[in-house]
Amino acid sequence: MRTIPIDEDVYQHLVRNTQELGESASDILRRLLEIPNSSAPLGETKQQATPGAHEFSQAMSDPRFLRQNAAVDKFLYFLGAAYSQKRGEFETVLAIQGRDRKYFAKSEGEIENSGQSTQPRNIPGSPYWVMTNSPTPQKRQMLRDALSLLGYSETAISAAVGTIN
Repeated sequence: MRTIPIDEDVYQHLVRNTQELGESASDILRRLLEIPNSSAPLGETKQQATPGAHEFSQAMSDPRFLRQNAAVDKFLYFLGAAYSQKRGEFETVLAIQGRDRKYFAKSEGEIENSGQSTQPRNIPGSPYWVMTNSPTPQKRQMLRDALSLLGYSETAISAAVGTIN
């Protein structure tokens, strides 16, 4: 095995295209470049994954997502994507909250009234609001909890949460 330096944007592209927890960079590149696995017996290769391998595959290749750099913007992007895919069930995320603070609400005021410096932001394309004044690890957990509650696959959840840094 060889080690090669890669630019940050190339690394992030690999992260966004991860389909399984623990998938190696080589496996991701083989799949994206459609290179057969040379260690498999002749005539036997790993089954090629389709581009829509998880619920967020298409959203993660959208130019609007690729322009996002800040953790809060990626957080909001995935919540907006989840809303657009699961409008009927989205209200269930209102149950996710902290000890004193509301994390999700139907209005900006509900979140503001639950604590100081909550910095509520509207979830894009939805009538819902989310508290954004939290450390990045907490944003990851809030997103994980919301996507789990909405019934997303572990592959999709890990892919989305893995982009927030």
